[in-house]
Amino acid sequence: MEYLDHSQILARKAAIQESFETLLASRIVAGRPGAKQWRFFRACLARLLEDVDSDPDDFAGLARVTAAQYKFEIEDKLRRFYRRPGKRQEFVFSLVHASRLHWYGLSSETYPLLAGYGLLVRQLDAADPVPGVGELHAYLEKVIARSMEAEFQVYDALPRIDLTPLDRWFVKDGPAMREIIEVTMGCARRGWHLSSPMNPSTCRLLMIKVKDITGKEAVVTTRQYWYLRWFDQHTKQYTYPYRETSQQVYILQKSGDRWLVYQNLRPLPRSSQPLRWNRRQ
Repeated sequence: MEYLDHSQILARKAAIQESFETLLASRIVAGRPGAKQWRFFRACLARLLEDVDSDPDDFAGLARVTAAQYKFEIEDKLRRFYRRPGKRQEFVFSLVHASRLHWYGLSSETYPLLAGYGLLVRQLDAADPVPGVGELHAYLEKVIARSMEAEFQVYDALPRIDLTPLDRWFVKDGPAMREIIEVTMGCARRGWHLSSPMNPSTCRLLMIKVKDITGKEAVVTTRQYWYLRWFDQHTKQYTYPYRETSQQVYILQKSGDRWLVYQNLRPLPRSSQPLRWNRRQ
């Protein structure tokens, strides 16, 4: 899922160069290898591999609009090529703007760039599928969506306490997990649950955006809607309606080959006024 850093690329320099030449030799990719966008692509490789025999500085002063057009044309051809059936490639190449390098745990201050773009290289394992550039982002978005579902499942299971849905998506004993457990136990002590007939409780993910990925930590912002209409089994009445649309920030940590929710920073509820409702317990 992740791209090689610069030191790993230099350690595989010969193999990457060979794979690159094979790629550009395909007419499906580069119908005219001498075209300016492919010369720019090759110059990006030369900058990446610190090739002293090439002079990528010819493109150093390239206009931003022109560089963006080259990038678009190159990525379009690469995307089409990698999605076609055929011989498996050992390395996958992708051209990424400097402003997005941090998404993949790379630094724009140290990674080789040309006209504001860096050539990323990923080495595929034998059983590893060919990724899209945004695959990591899509995976992190999935983690957030599933963590919301897991949190709701725990609340929805009351009065039965079942915390097992949290194990798959949360860092064990992390702040986010502890907060959910605290809410669950508090509601259980009060005799609150969501199991009353026709209970409208629900949650929805309205917006999500990956803000930053650095090493083994990621920051994701969301906008969420939660409606938890708590029913008191002692009084047989609805006791506290939590109904909020809010911006929430997630801190995720990488554990092995998975990413888990470590912390969920959410604002105090406003419309529900939790400090002003009539406590019966």
